[in-house]
Amino acid sequence: MAKFFYNKKELRFDKKKFSIWRTLLVVGKYLFFSLLVAVIYYAIFSIFFSTDREKQLIAERDYMEREYVRMKEQIEIVESVIEGLETRDRQIYNDIFHSAPPTYMTGRDTGRLDLGTIYEEDENDLIWNVNIRGSRLESISGRINNSIEIINHRLSTEDLDWKTIPSIIPVRDFSIARTGASVGNKFSPFYKTLREHTGFDILSPVGTEVLAAASGTVTLVSRQTTAWGRRIEITHSGGIVTTYSHLQEIMVKKGQKVQQSEVIGRVGNSGTSFAPHLHYEVIVNDNYVDPINYFFADITPSAYQEMMMIALSTGQSMD
Repeated sequence: MAKFFYNKKELRFDKKKFSIWRTLLVVGKYLFFSLLVAVIYYAIFSIFFSTDREKQLIAERDYMEREYVRMKEQIEIVESVIEGLETRDRQIYNDIFHSAPPTYMTGRDTGRLDLGTIYEEDENDLIWNVNIRGSRLESISGRINNSIEIINHRLSTEDLDWKTIPSIIPVRDFSIARTGASVGNKFSPFYKTLREHTGFDILSPVGTEVLAAASGTVTLVSRQTTAWGRRIEITHSGGIVTTYSHLQEIMVKKGQKVQQSEVIGRVGNSGTSFAPHLHYEVIVNDNYVDPINYFFADITPSAYQEMMMIALSTGQSMD
């Protein structure tokens, strides 16, 4: 490698030669800086730009994450419905038949879906696991449906005093579409945060007749302008209490004896209520329980499951 420089004395360009090591050093320097520029360029391009293939892979990953989250939520709802059905069966056998439920109604293995493993399993394994869990849930659901049919048959054929159990839906002309939030942590429209919801919201027009869920004695009549608004409390046998809140009209008095299905008031929007509805509670031995688990006198198994699905997926209460 040679380099020319200007000779001022002789007024001409002279050629200056460099050693091979000097030449290699210069070439290496250019190669190093070229590689450094290329690496920096690639890094910047990778951070701010993606190839079509990378975009496709990112989109597929995001889609899988959303699908597995949705799948997990659906499986949890189904598991909660199954748990509610089992609880309902146990309560019916204990409170009405005064016996333990059959062995086929106890114990279940739903095979919970662990989202932490979705990156450790390939697609075929994930599909297989989901199918297995779905089959288990379907099998359990079939057994519980069978048990409900047995219960309904016994209720219709045996001479049982179940009118003291809150076994009916306490509003006139109820439809599944009127199902609101049930027991659990729900978003409060007034406090704008999650709060413990202690009853079952039944969405009904103002003036709809409210029925006594079971025979008993009226132990509380309250006419507040806030909180529960106009409210009725009925005490039944076996340590069971039912309450009916946000009423428009109260049609009973404290100490009055009422029969199951008797009209005790009308749905309203009194107190701290977001919209017209009946807030209905069932309290057993001073503990709040899910009222839906007691609805067995006038609702079919399929309608019961649909009601449970709606109630569990409803995240906001009406009070």
